[in-house]
Amino acid sequence: MIVPPEYQTKIETIDSIATLPTIATEILKIMRGNNTSMREIAMLIEKDISVTAKILKVANSPLWGYASKVDSVQRALVLLGLKQVSNIVIAVSLYSTFASLRPNPYFDREQFWLHSVSTGQIARKLTRALDLNFQGEEFVAGLIHDIGKMALDQFWPDQFQEVTRFSQSNNIPMIEAERQLLNCTHAEIGAALLEYWNFPETIVTVLQYHHFPHLAPTQKELTAIVYFSNLLCGLWECGFDSEYGSRCLEEEPAWSVLQEAAPQIKQLDLDRFTFELDTELEKAVGISRLMSVTQG
Repeated sequence: MIVPPEYQTKIETIDSIATLPTIATEILKIMRGNNTSMREIAMLIEKDISVTAKILKVANSPLWGYASKVDSVQRALVLLGLKQVSNIVIAVSLYSTFASLRPNPYFDREQFWLHSVSTGQIARKLTRALDLNFQGEEFVAGLIHDIGKMALDQFWPDQFQEVTRFSQSNNIPMIEAERQLLNCTHAEIGAALLEYWNFPETIVTVLQYHHFPHLAPTQKELTAIVYFSNLLCGLWECGFDSEYGSRCLEEEPAWSVLQEAAPQIKQLDLDRFTFELDTELEKAVGISRLMSVTQG
């Protein structure tokens, strides 16, 4: 058990979002296969009319710049690729799940969603830069790394508001405030939720340890990718200082995890990498905006 019994009991009563793990888990399962076919993915997506409509809206947006109209899921798959469409499906599913929550003045959901999509985009770019291969799970893990915060916001709103107030008033990280007030963290709640939804163990582990990847019993490299992507996203949001950023990254305990898996990280041009993030994160902003206006 990842979380205290009172949280686990509540997690196991969450039925309002029971439809999410079906499509998300099936997408992940198919993408891990060696003989994934476009038709197989298309048939799965087309079972959900709402998701299909949103996929087509995203595919027809200026983000991709296609001259011809994308009028079918299979056409979207041909143009965008299996992994990109699968990632968008999971993003759409997650956003739709949590889009109708009651307002919380202490938690900016739009900013949260943008941060989530951006972290996924950075994870994908960092994975490519280091010539690693996680079969696309780096984007999914980056996208949902903080889903525990959304669960807290929806199912424990009073406690979550207390945590956010405590974090802000004492100028301490959310995860420290959570540990002090809740006796568990959003990382652990997110992992417990995905475990209950039967998500792959890989993703569950990444979520549980995404603040402390060097402590992860398995999946250290993928967890470290998500950790640094989250960190880079935060630095980017605050106005990235490359000199500070480089020193900050190299002092992190998780740096040695990636260094061992990808020694070429020593040659990573951080200035260039962060400069190129602007293009990636413009896409993230675009996707985030599309998700916010394509409900229903």
